[in-house]
Amino acid sequence: MKALDIVEKVALILAFVGLVLIFQPFTAQLLFYGFILVGVGGFIYVYTTYLPRNPGRINLKTIIRWIVTLVGVVVVFVVLSINLAPLLV
Repeated sequence: MKALDIVEKVALILAFVGLVLIFQPFTAQLLFYGFILVGVGGFIYVYTTYLPRNPGRINLKTIIRWIVTLVGVVVVFVVLSINLAPLLV
């Protein structure tokens, strides 16, 4: 099993544990940690799916495209969060 597959499985496990913590009825502190685990697990899983499965044939154009895509996704979500947060309060 490749290291990338292991990282993806660990990320999925983190996200599912986070979901269990979100839907538990015991304490609000576990709810807080559940959101963190879902966020971290989802982030790791999404970003590992962008990494190449066959890194032997990567050129500079592909690397630049991946970096622009990954940074673009983060920037879009940050801008959305900044703009939507005042509406939700």
